[in-house]
Formats: sequence, structure tokens, C-alpha cells
Amino acid sequence: MGDEWIVRVEGKEYGPVDTDELREWKREGRLIPTNELRRVGDEHWVSAGEVPEVFADDKPPAEPPDLIVRRRTWPEIFRDTIRIYRGAFWRFMFFGLLTAVPMFVMQWHFPKVALPDLSSGSIESMPAVTVPPICWIMFLLVILLWPVSTAGFQYAADDVLRGRRRSLKDLLSAALQRWGRMLSTGLVVYASYFFWVLVPFTAMIAAVAGGLSALGLILYLLIGAFMVYMIGRLFVNFLFWEQTAAFGDDGALLALRESKELARCAPDAPRMDRPLHRGVTLASAWLVLLLLLYVGVQFPFMLVRLSGVETPEQAMALMETLSQAKTPDALMIASDIATAVLNLLLRPILAGSFLVLYYDARARAGKRSD
Repeated sequence: MGDEWIVRVEGKEYGPVDTDELREWKREGRLIPTNELRRVGDEHWVSAGEVPEVFADDKPPAEPPDLIVRRRTWPEIFRDTIRIYRGAFWRFMFFGLLTAVPMFVMQWHFPKVALPDLSSGSIESMPAVTVPPICWIMFLLVILLWPVSTAGFQYAADDVLRGRRRSLKDLLSAALQRWGRMLSTGLVVYASYFFWVLVPFTAMIAAVAGGLSALGLILYLLIGAFMVYMIGRLFVNFLFWEQTAAFGDDGALLALRESKELARCAPDAPRMDRPLHRGVTLASAWLVLLLLLYVGVQFPFMLVRLSGVETPEQAMALMETLSQAKTPDALMIASDIATAVLNLLLRPILAGSFLVLYYDARARAGKRSD
């Protein structure tokens, strides 16, 4: 036999009634959450809304845990990165080819630069290089397609992480809608890098232009150290710029501000749990992997190219012959294709890992999913 209850409404008591009848009164509107209830034999009154047997269905469901914006361990970051790479592989290839193809065409139409004649001690006789129109067209095409490619990488990775699957057409449409925001943010990022490389580098040249001295050498090293410091700061501040530009709704400067805040959040966490250190570690590991694989891919071509070369003079003559060649030979074509394919295959790893790290940083900064 179930519990029996006494109902008190505006000072009047009704009952006893069982739980089933209370539910019936609730459905009829005769019992509301503010009415008072007590069990028979109990003097303690409670609001009807606090009795789960009657009003359990009226309670809002508990907010589910955010499975996207959450803190992740290193093994979870690696597992999610692999899952993203496998799940969005062909979409990554499509968005990667948008820029890889025009860059490859531009590379192969760029004029060869002849090696200077060092025997004369001067390089003034080097001929001027005329860039053909096809290179300028491909360069412009890269600039136009690069924002779409970058946003497409983010959206394809995000779809895998969220367990949804949009068509390639929908992904391309979403990336095109972000074209202006990605372009403006990217221009600020790369213009900043260009400025803090060009200005210190120019100063370094000026420091030793009048001849090498102890003071000039010290100044040269100090400027070089300052340039490295500034590039490092920019890298940290721009750590998540692709993600904040792709998923946020603010302008370029606010997107970069959010990137900086996410990169520098959780300063009290263990060192390798901070987004700043995790980002630097992931980028460094990816760069080392790229360099190792690049050497591994190019090494067989280099061995074939240098077969029969026994002296430095022969090596210099070979390099000069290659630099003056009007058309590439089969070995050079194969070498460059292998390098382009390697870059195309490795770029999604960096994009996927940084998207996972971006959501980890949002969790540590106390932000939920958009």
C-alpha cells in the first residue's frame, strides 16, 4: 500500500489520498506545486512541487555535460586528433588541394635564379628576375582560396568531433560565408609576423653593414634575440586565431583578443596542462615530424641526383645546371610532388590537434560550447 497524503489549500485540509490520486488531481489542475502536503502521521508540511512522486515530470532535466568543450588529458588529445584525421580525411584533402594546386603551379612557373659567380667576389652581375603573369595569377588565387581552405579545415574537424556529418557542399558554403572574417584576421596575423621579421632583420643588416666589429656583433645578436622574442610572443597570442575566427562572431581584433585570452588562461594549472605550453608542444612536435619526413622523402632523390658526384666542384656544377634549366627533369618533378603530397597529408594533423586543444582551453577558461 502506497503513502497517503493530506493536502492543505488556503488553510483547509483534504484527504487522506494516495499518490495516484494526487497525480490525478495534478493532471486536473486541482493540485499545483505551491499547495502543501504532508504524509499521514507526519506533522511536517512541504510544497507539493518538492514531492518527486507527484511533480517529477515537471522538473527541468539536468543539463548534460558538454562533451565538446571539456578538459582533456594528453592521451585524449591524441585519440581525438586521430579520430578527426580519419573521419574527415577526404574533406581535408579537398580543402587542402584548394591552395596546394595553385601553389604547386606557381612554384613550377617561377623563374629559376642563377647562382652568383662568387669567383669575382661580387654579385652585381646577377640578372634581374622577371616573374611571369601565371605566377601572379596563382599567387592571387592562393590569397583568395586560402581563407576558404582554412575555415574548411576547422569545420570538417569540428563535425567529426561533434559526431555530425554535413555534405561537402554545406561545408564549402559555411567556409565561403566566413571568407571575409578569415581573410581580415589572417592578414593581421601575417602582417604582424612580417613586420616583426622585416624591421629587426633590416636593423641587423645595418648593424654589420659598416664592417664587422665587436660592438656591431653584440648589437646584431641583441636585435636577433629581440626578433625571436617578438615572434614567440606573436605565436602565443595568435595560438587559436584560426578557431576564434572560424567559430566566433566578432571582428578580427576581438577574435585575436580571444585567442590571446585562451592561450594564456589557466596560469595556475600544471605546466603541461596549460593551453600555452600544450600549443607550443603540439606545434613543435608537428614541425619536427614534418622535417623528419621531409628529409626521409627527399633523401632517395638526393642520392640519385648525387650519384657520380665526387668533388665539391662537381656538386657546384650540378647545382648551377639545375638552376639554369629551362624545364624540370623527371627527378625534380617527382621530388616536388612528393613534398607537396607530404604537406597535404600532414596539415590536417595540426588542424585537428589545435581544434581539440581549442575546446580544452575554452573549458579551462570557463566557456561553454557555442
